[in-house]
Amino acid sequence: MEDYFDGDYILIFPFCSAKLVKKKWPYYEDLIKLLSREYGLKYNLVIAPGPNEIEEAKKFKTNIILNNNKPLNITELISLIKHSSYVIANDTGPAHICAHLNIKGLALFGSHTTPEKVSMESENFKSIKVDNLKNLNISEVFEKVKENLS
Repeated sequence: MEDYFDGDYILIFPFCSAKLVKKKWPYYEDLIKLLSREYGLKYNLVIAPGPNEIEEAKKFKTNIILNNNKPLNITELISLIKHSSYVIANDTGPAHICAHLNIKGLALFGSHTTPEKVSMESENFKSIKVDNLKNLNISEVFEKVKENLS
């Protein structure tokens, strides 16, 4: 994965299954702007989209990681996750990988389930749980990221 860019990176998974849009936090674009302003000189911001997420990924001002214009396979994705400095994700497959690898990061949960129920937290991988993801404000997520990145 180091072939894509030099340096440390924050890996972001702003997507979710098309059938489970209630799992998708709607403010990633604004969070990315804040992260870029605060950490842009220290960290690259990276997204690794799935097969149906490539076009949507282009709207974010990040590095998009693909392999020959296709999504990463599971081995490549795990390697990208393992080498990240921090991960921010919805409740998705990649977030579960992060939790079980004890990667430093944060998962965002709405009312669909709890982090405890799906074994999402670890020593380094934390979560924020709210009743409605639309009500989870950017500053709360940003503060939690800042706290965990230090």
